[in-house]
Amino acid sequence: MKNNVIYKGYKIRVRCLDWEQINTLDKYWKTFTNFIESEKIIGLGMNWTDDYLYFDYAIGVINDDDTFNKIQNIDFSSTDFNVEYIELNLSNLNEWETFKGKDSEIKEIYENQIDCYNRSYDYELEYIDSKGNIEIKIHFLN
Repeated sequence: MKNNVIYKGYKIRVRCLDWEQINTLDKYWKTFTNFIESEKIIGLGMNWTDDYLYFDYAIGVINDDDTFNKIQNIDFSSTDFNVEYIELNLSNLNEWETFKGKDSEIKEIYENQIDCYNRSYDYELEYIDSKGNIEIKIHFLN
């Protein structure tokens, strides 16, 4: 795996029954965007359970120590989130497929474009800007 990237962030465990994860992740993103511009942080989904009821979701950075230092200053004790620091070696992002749309259409993007119920993947990266645009990079297994 040439040109790998290092992702650093803080993850939480998320329940995803009937798309309830959207509300949880919206609150989690706001915890970060109260202190950091949304364009500077990246969401990372991973570690789905076999029944797909739970997964881990991190918010962090790739190769951005200045923003990561700001993330480290967030006081998570005043939130409902039990966070855990992670550092992951991810494969070259050129090997990932990219999907774009509006964050308000995230369910449709995952169901119709990404085909999340029929295609297997181990990681998803989400880039969301302050205008509600989203870019999702998926690392498919097949």
